[in-house]
Amino acid sequence: MKKITSIIYFHLFTFVRSTKGVMPLTFLILLQLMLYLGIQRRPTNFLDSIFLAEIFVFVIAIWLGYASNNWTDVITEQLLILRIKSDKVYRSIYVVFLFLVSACISLISISIPAIINLLDWRMFERFSITYFSQSFLLFLGSGFAGISLGALFHSRLMVKDGEKPLYAAGAGLLSITRYSIVNQYGIFNYILWIFPNVSAHHSILSDHSYFTFLNVTSLFLINLFYGVIYSIIKIVLLSKKKF
Repeated sequence: MKKITSIIYFHLFTFVRSTKGVMPLTFLILLQLMLYLGIQRRPTNFLDSIFLAEIFVFVIAIWLGYASNNWTDVITEQLLILRIKSDKVYRSIYVVFLFLVSACISLISISIPAIINLLDWRMFERFSITYFSQSFLLFLGSGFAGISLGALFHSRLMVKDGEKPLYAAGAGLLSITRYSIVNQYGIFNYILWIFPNVSAHHSILSDHSYFTFLNVTSLFLINLFYGVIYSIIKIVLLSKKKF
């Protein structure tokens, strides 16, 4: 257990120290500030703002997941695997680390509207701790699905490194537009189901004027499932394709 904890701490330290994580986080903060500070009508609908913010979290999470493949060099990675004595266990620990990163960006994302609302209490039509805690759950699910999807585009799993950013961006675009595409052309649902349907959350919850524990938890679990499946696929493929 001590080895597992030390490896997670090592990756968290590498994440904080790495400049490759700074730009995605900076963009996330800027997008969130533009979203909330750009709102003209006060008070505004809390749900509409949160759903758009969730899309931002998902996109930035894909970026972070893709970038995470380069945070640790190959030699260090091999040494960590030797310390654990299992490639699959090491990969599983890394999934826990990615989940923690998702929690960090979700906390950042939900803290921004919370702080703005404290400074301007007329910001939202409804404000409660429950709303923000459930929004954090939505962000966490989408963030984990996104970061796991982005992490799939590993250099050892791709033929050409130059194609990785395009594939990652394409996967993100299809995830965001899946709901609209399937509404127009239902046959694509048989293909696009492999991507999380984050853009459909607004439609799914549109009949509700407030969050409920049941509907938020169900959406969180669906995205968590996608993240776990993507992580399992990556672990299996990397275990078969050695260094």
